[in-house]
Amino acid sequence: MGANLLQDTTGPAPELERLRGCTRFLGTLHLLGLGGPEAIDALTDLREIEGSLLLYSPPQDLGPLSNLTRIEGRLLVVTAPEALRGLESIQYVSGLWLYQSGFADFSWLPALAEIGASMIARRNASLTAEALESFASSHVRSGALVSLTNAVPKEPPDPDADAVVCGQPGDLLIEPYTSAAGCTRFRGSIHLSDTTAGALEPLSSLVHIDGSLTLFRNHTDDFTALRNLRRVGANFQMHLLEGPGLDGFDALAEVGELRLVSSGELTGFDWLPALTRVRESALMVRGSPLSMEAIESLLSRLDIGGETAVMALD
Repeated sequence: MGANLLQDTTGPAPELERLRGCTRFLGTLHLLGLGGPEAIDALTDLREIEGSLLLYSPPQDLGPLSNLTRIEGRLLVVTAPEALRGLESIQYVSGLWLYQSGFADFSWLPALAEIGASMIARRNASLTAEALESFASSHVRSGALVSLTNAVPKEPPDPDADAVVCGQPGDLLIEPYTSAAGCTRFRGSIHLSDTTAGALEPLSSLVHIDGSLTLFRNHTDDFTALRNLRRVGANFQMHLLEGPGLDGFDALAEVGELRLVSSGELTGFDWLPALTRVRESALMVRGSPLSMEAIESLLSRLDIGGETAVMALD
């Protein structure tokens, strides 16, 4: 059987009932919000997945998956407890990607013999560098991608004393943006809504926004006026973007929270090449044409200090 299934439920999963008795699934399974093993009871006979198995905040007991032996795509686990039960029969995965888990070791994958293409680990606080490197060296196929960066990055220094500061913490700046002209640090929040490229030029000196930056239904993909922006202290929010990507955020390296609520026409995140740190949490609500693969690619290079949630509109 084949399809891509997203299951978001805390009870029995009617969407998965069509897989009852299936031993080989040709698609990708996205499982999030599972309250317990009863939600995936229909997967008891599943032995192979041709796509990926993506587990977001899974419960400790995944017993119905105990017959699963092979995943041709990725096994991605986000925000897992200290241990998982039910994956003991998995012998092969193409990729093993771990984010923000409570794992202290890999005893939950006792039968895993080979990782064919990639192993990525981010912010698994209980997994030591030695444990990660030892497991990778004995399980990852030679030449495959290995990226293990579990360390929690240090807090960046405060902006330079020479910064040109304007605004107050409670300020919300909406067009026109002339009050921020010449500033390198704005202490409030900035809302860019239904704007055009030329209107953003007063923001060209900004390096640091203490509050939030919101992009909402903009009539341009040219944000080069923000080319010097490196840090957003609170939320970086995106709603109903009208282009496949944006131009101008090449320097943005850190945000407090990442919020993609409705992706509009967005297809990927190549326009955020420097973004590597989300200090608190990330919420990605995927809508067509943005793919789950594009979101996974972004997550694979981010250090996220809190929870990560990925949902789908379609």
